[in-house]
Amino acid sequence: MGNDLDRIAALLLENGGGKADWGDISHLKGVGCPKGVANRFLLCCLLDWQSDADVAWRKGEELAMKLGDPDDIWTTISSFSKDQWDSRYEELGRPHRFHRGYRRLWAIANDICVRYDGDARRIWAGKSPFEALIHLWALGAGDQISRMIVGALRDSDQIKGDSGDVKADLHICRVLGRAVYGEEIKASEATKAIQLARTLSADPWSLDLPLWNVGKSYCRPTNPSCESCYLRPHCDYHHRHGAERTGGSSAI
Repeated sequence: MGNDLDRIAALLLENGGGKADWGDISHLKGVGCPKGVANRFLLCCLLDWQSDADVAWRKGEELAMKLGDPDDIWTTISSFSKDQWDSRYEELGRPHRFHRGYRRLWAIANDICVRYDGDARRIWAGKSPFEALIHLWALGAGDQISRMIVGALRDSDQIKGDSGDVKADLHICRVLGRAVYGEEIKASEATKAIQLARTLSADPWSLDLPLWNVGKSYCRPTNPSCESCYLRPHCDYHHRHGAERTGGSSAI
């Protein structure tokens, strides 16, 4: 098992595909992050909660534009009463697939205005990844989204320091669980996936994008494309189910 874990980690890093693109914040090239860029980045990240990433980021950009694309987007959101904000869900194009995913933006916006003067940069500026994580937890961003935000900020050179964890979403729980245990890790056991990623690498966040890509491209919930997946030789799921899926031997 130990050798397989080492090889799985090595293959993921070899096929990492670089860093994820987090929008404007990823393209600053050493320039200080403007307030508006930081605020829109955080808005899109928050809409990623229990949502498809691509849809969340598109919806976040659309929501910012419908609100006038203000640098002070949290001040704009908090300027509505709670009832006013709730009532604009349809008018603003259903920014999140769940009304509660949209509704929670109002409470978070108010906290950002009170604690950070409406400036998302103050959540992480000058802080270690773990310190930023604590601040995001306190805002109610959610455990996994908070980990994703910290990782994204590391990718974008907005914070530096010790390693961060993976965002244990459905893709990552599925891929890690199948590869190592032969069955996917339940979403309710996300901590198990986080601990497993820590076992695989001293810098777990470096595995986040390659794991997500495997889940998106090969290790689908049904009819996984094991034959095309580079983890196949070391994947316990394939060893257990390869023969029944292909009608022959699963031997490599």
